[in-house]
Amino acid sequence: MKVSEVIEAIKGNIINHDSSESLHTQKEVHGVTSMYQNLRAGDVFMLKASKNSKKYVEAALEYDPALIITDFEVDTFKAFHEHVTILYISDYNDVSIKMVELFYGDYIDQLKYIAVTGTNGKTTTSHFIGRLLSELGLKVATVGTLGIFDHKYEKVEFTHSTPTTPMHFEFAEVIKYFSLRDYDYIVYEATSIALDQRRTDFIRNEIGVFNNFSPEHLDYHLTMENYLASKLKLASLSDQCLVNGDVSEYQSIMDDSFHFSKYKDTYYRFSTAIDHIELHVGDVKHTVKPQFLGEHNYINLATSIFTLLKLGYDAGSVIEASRKISPPVHRFELFSKNEYNFILDFAHTPIAINESIINAVKYAEKVDKKLIVMVTGIGLRGYEKIRMTMEMVPENLYRLVLAAEQIGYEDEYEIVRMMQSSLPKTYNETNTIGAISRQEGIVQAIEQADDESIILLTGINEPQHYRGDLLDHDDKAFIYNYLEK
Repeated sequence: MKVSEVIEAIKGNIINHDSSESLHTQKEVHGVTSMYQNLRAGDVFMLKASKNSKKYVEAALEYDPALIITDFEVDTFKAFHEHVTILYISDYNDVSIKMVELFYGDYIDQLKYIAVTGTNGKTTTSHFIGRLLSELGLKVATVGTLGIFDHKYEKVEFTHSTPTTPMHFEFAEVIKYFSLRDYDYIVYEATSIALDQRRTDFIRNEIGVFNNFSPEHLDYHLTMENYLASKLKLASLSDQCLVNGDVSEYQSIMDDSFHFSKYKDTYYRFSTAIDHIELHVGDVKHTVKPQFLGEHNYINLATSIFTLLKLGYDAGSVIEASRKISPPVHRFELFSKNEYNFILDFAHTPIAINESIINAVKYAEKVDKKLIVMVTGIGLRGYEKIRMTMEMVPENLYRLVLAAEQIGYEDEYEIVRMMQSSLPKTYNETNTIGAISRQEGIVQAIEQADDESIILLTGINEPQHYRGDLLDHDDKAFIYNYLEK
């Protein structure tokens, strides 16, 4: 491909006045990236305007790019014009989509796509859909919060991959990787921020799945109206939608009768119990007893089953596959060490934490154990999210540990004070313990426990952001090491 072909693809967005003669139009172009670390000689470098962009241009020049495309004002980088051709453009996201289609279009067309959106449960639902399809003999990759997984559920490492929904060119590279390996599907999480930034606009989804809706990411979207509008964009990117009929905000995208509900008489209906799900498909009832616990996981499994049924897969085969699969790691995961019993659940939004605790209470009652719960205040999410989380903690838990985590540059002591002040009034110093880190919170929970109790650990079990550093952490490794000592 030559520079002239790149110019032709984005000519409607070019706003600088260089004549085509001043551009090296016959120069060969080999690829495109927005990460200067990934540049090779002859690549196009897509430069998003930011306060660090001058530094990125200087770094990029060392790799000898064929072209730099940026949404900065014309001639911002005039000092570099003698070293490289720079095109100034309008609408960075629009140009990124055109560039992805230009360089990766053939790979994109070879796969089918399923996108999952909603406030909670995107990760679990995506993985369930992927595992169900794999059980049916298809090659499926899963992309989302936990990373990128192949059809054997082995993690595939991609350099600079953005958490949850990758950026335009990162996602394109993921698609190319699996296309070259003859995959059938990519199932991915479509976040509201990614949809707003049009990171996946070059993908046509076979189906878009809408599972739930509640306040989240308002630091980015500012209003619930903006947040909802971003979610609903997935409908226009999908051939059909599977919609949670119990969410009033999603009513506008129900374009057929095949949606699902927990309460209404719909074509797909479900109910959950502590150890099984009942599914109604039209007039036919199915009972599924999964190999795992957690009614909030069961809701995600029901959603995943309905997704495949709406796509036309055989109900008997899908139901049978649902009895064999397991959830992704750290989703209501039970394990023991010495005399201590744990549930590890990657719940980190107010509603998800509430559901996790409610399900843990039911499980503790079933096995006749006292429940100790660790809830975390996530500094990187802001104090309003911490307050909302604490207000949704169920009352009258046996013991509650409040721990600050993912602190960033926030004051961990202030986070814990905020958590304590926002709790329901049934909590006081007799049943509540504060901790200034996730690790200290785990230790405090263990100190309160014995073989007659079970510990629920919610929050973000990942390396911890602290004062500009990333501190390595994994709950199970920490627990095993701590108890062995």
